[in-house]
Amino acid sequence: MCRATSDQAYNATIWDVIVDPSYQGQGLGKAFVQKLIRALLQRDIANVTLFAESKVVNFYKNMGFEADPEGIKGMFWYPPF
Repeated sequence: MCRATSDQAYNATIWDVIVDPSYQGQGLGKAFVQKLIRALLQRDIANVTLFAESKVVNFYKNMGFEADPEGIKGMFWYPPF
């Protein structure tokens, strides 16, 4: 499961990226997040944030998210252009 809320103009926040433990490690979470980012980009929304527990920060870093430098659980994704 994966969802995002947006202001429909510039910003979106990803919430609830959940993969059943018996299906983890198969690339489903990554596929969900990438598909969601593509859908947001198609709507010209390129400011994407999320909140992540410390145990999954590397999962998001591997997809291009950057950790909040202030140490808050927020992460940010910037388009690669």
